[in-house]
Amino acid sequence: MGMFFTTSTVKDWYPLLNHELFRNIVMGSIVFLIDQNRIKLHGYVIMPNHLHLIFTVLDPFHLHEIFRDFHKFTSQQILKILRNEGLNQLIRFQSDYADRKYQIWQTTHAPKEIVSFPFYRQKLEYIHWNPCNERWKLCEKPEDYPFSSAADYLSEIKGPIPIEKIDP
Repeated sequence: MGMFFTTSTVKDWYPLLNHELFRNIVMGSIVFLIDQNRIKLHGYVIMPNHLHLIFTVLDPFHLHEIFRDFHKFTSQQILKILRNEGLNQLIRFQSDYADRKYQIWQTTHAPKEIVSFPFYRQKLEYIHWNPCNERWKLCEKPEDYPFSSAADYLSEIKGPIPIEKIDP
């Protein structure tokens, strides 16, 4: 058990999550983890080519199991669509690893354990402002970005994924 800030990045930073079908797979998988009492989600942002989460791993689960199951399921579902739709993007996800033909997610996620409230606030602000930064410019205010928990924290609007806020 523990609280973590994590990043999952699409292979080669490809903007796969701009596509609603794929973004919905990711969002549905996060909701599944919540509904199955594997995690408590405290903050998130889903960007075009990566996502950041702040969550608590619930007993008896472990962080590596959460990552394994999330990445495996979302990869299978995304690849199924890419194969069925005949999308020419499939070749983009060919893997260099001997144990798989395709790879959706980069293998490094560098989880950081949240050990203090100031560190939590720093990471929460970082993910909420991610869509507004100079690189992305997806919105002007964090609460205007629809695929984030920012609205949950900064307005009366609830985002598409349920969260549990942490207050000091």
